[in-house]
Amino acid sequence: MRWQGCLILAVATTTGAVVVGQEHVAVHARVFDIAYEVRDDALPLTSVALWYTLDRGETWQDYSPDEDRQSPITFHAPTEGLFGFFLVLTNATGASSQPPTPSTAPQLWAFVDDTPPVVQLHPIRPSTALGRRVLQIRWTAIDAHLLPRPVEISYRSLPDDTWNPVTPNPLANTGRFDWRSPENLVGSVSVRVTVQDQGGHRVHSEAQIVEIPPVTAELASLTRSSLGAKAGLPLGIGTSALTGSKRANDLADRLFAEAQRHGDRGEYRNAIAQLREAVRLNPKMTEAFARMGGMLYRLGDLDRALTSYNIALQQQPNLRSALGGSARVYMQKKDYVMASDRLRAALRYDPKDARMWMHLGDVAVYQGDEMLAHECYTRATQMDPEALDVVEEARKRLAVMAEVSRTYRRGGRPQTAAP
Repeated sequence: MRWQGCLILAVATTTGAVVVGQEHVAVHARVFDIAYEVRDDALPLTSVALWYTLDRGETWQDYSPDEDRQSPITFHAPTEGLFGFFLVLTNATGASSQPPTPSTAPQLWAFVDDTPPVVQLHPIRPSTALGRRVLQIRWTAIDAHLLPRPVEISYRSLPDDTWNPVTPNPLANTGRFDWRSPENLVGSVSVRVTVQDQGGHRVHSEAQIVEIPPVTAELASLTRSSLGAKAGLPLGIGTSALTGSKRANDLADRLFAEAQRHGDRGEYRNAIAQLREAVRLNPKMTEAFARMGGMLYRLGDLDRALTSYNIALQQQPNLRSALGGSARVYMQKKDYVMASDRLRAALRYDPKDARMWMHLGDVAVYQGDEMLAHECYTRATQMDPEALDVVEEARKRLAVMAEVSRTYRRGGRPQTAAP
């Protein structure tokens, strides 16, 4: 009889811990069943062989045969990750197919992940900015298989039991979010962070209760007078009399906070205008110069970005953001010697800065120093285990270098790719 169309595969577990996705099913356990269904006219079976791949079909492993030749097959996953499965059935007329090869598409994909994420919500700090109440939400989320945007923040106004999302869409795992809470949200508010991984685990942090007071008349007035132009003080005009005073420093702080919000929304030109006014009012606002450098860099204005970073470094030579930012500018200008100097300066202040080690490896690649690049990338993977994104990127760079080296040994011509 013809085998085509007579085989159906599915993943089944006794716990029901299976999530169906667009490309694969997600399984929460290392041991699970793979069910298969065969048409009656293909019976009886003489053998059932299960094959699996962990590298998207490049290589295949022969799993132990199904001795009773009856569905399901119990599979013990040797590790976590994305598995592809292929079943070969044999009856009196022959096998349903040849064993799978690198060109064989799996009949079933399953992502195995039996380790739920670890998530911790740090103490929430209420603050104010430009007359609006802000909750500074900070968290730590660790997992080897997080989604690209795995974080959801929600709140409920006690004693209500309904959780409401803080943002309409999930967030990246940046570890921080400043939430401008609604003006009508007052009293006891419970906040939690939820993290989801590729295996379908959803883990909630312990909820924290924050007391949010009503908006006072004094606080509301800051909204009307926070910007110089709205208070009768044109931006960049008539500020010299205020410079250095407490009033000037307070106004500079509010402008800096407003610039941060513009920057978070990608409104870099508005943010730069606010930062320029802030440093006129408070010329010693070092972080404002560094932030301005970063936004000018994003706009492609490399010379002014470098000027801003250099002013920040004159005021604070060990400022990490200015050292790393100016190094990026020098890399764009192809001045790799200066880029290396800035990165090495940052590492002298903080030898465990994994990101700076990775950038120094990138500079070494551009300089053609493969041994130094390999050393820097390796250190980037070892210095800070909690810098998961940096560790992953550094490992990718090491893998590319290894592949290029193998290509050379085979006598091929590798394609050159910048980090």
